[in-house]
Amino acid sequence: MTPRHHPGGAGDQQVVGAADVPARSAGADPHAARSLPRSRGSSSPEEAPARRPHPAQQVTEQLAARTREILERPRPEESEEQRAREKAVVHECRYLMRLLSTRRRSEGEMRGRLAERDVPADVAHEAMARIARAGLIDDAAFARDWVQQRRSLRALGDEALRRELEARRVDAELIEAALSEGQSDEEQRCRELVRSRIDHRDRERLREERDGSHRRRLSRRLDALLTRKGYPGDLAVHVIAGELRAAAEDPAA
Repeated sequence: MTPRHHPGGAGDQQVVGAADVPARSAGADPHAARSLPRSRGSSSPEEAPARRPHPAQQVTEQLAARTREILERPRPEESEEQRAREKAVVHECRYLMRLLSTRRRSEGEMRGRLAERDVPADVAHEAMARIARAGLIDDAAFARDWVQQRRSLRALGDEALRRELEARRVDAELIEAALSEGQSDEEQRCRELVRSRIDHRDRERLREERDGSHRRRLSRRLDALLTRKGYPGDLAVHVIAGELRAAAEDPAA
């Protein structure tokens, strides 16, 4: 095909004929030939990869959705019997809280209090379960506190402490652990108790008497005291004899 020339003259550039242009494929974008190449490193929003949410954000969103679902879920209407039971459980929980406000209590002690009030078994069980879930039942801590305080305030021996904790329905294993934890010498505690009950007049009479009558009366009195305090009989006899002999020999003992 003979190339055509623009009428503008011999100096104008040659125009390529239509036959020399490659045919476009069917359905090709007519604007594709005019599109310019993009600069290196640039991308359109359509070509940018979607950003994945952070795992913590996903968990938060899932929890929020689950919470909304639970809150918006229709609740079955409670019967009159269910409302009455819930009211009774709340009432007994408040009673137990008042008990705990004065001092720590054992689980068995609180169950015994509910039984004394003739609380129905299912109500008592639920009230105790709620108190336990609140972390207000700890028999191990109760036993430790009980032993420490009763030794300090009343100079009780281990046997008396064991009886008191058993009366409050504390497990035997927890009782023994409390008695052995931080245990001071029982004989020393027994001696200190006996010395505190021998006054100046007793010491004078022990030094002056010849028939031993006051010694026997004082020995019986001290033995009864140590028995009430829970000290073993053989330990009581040993300590009383030694302390009375020391009191008779030294007025300042």
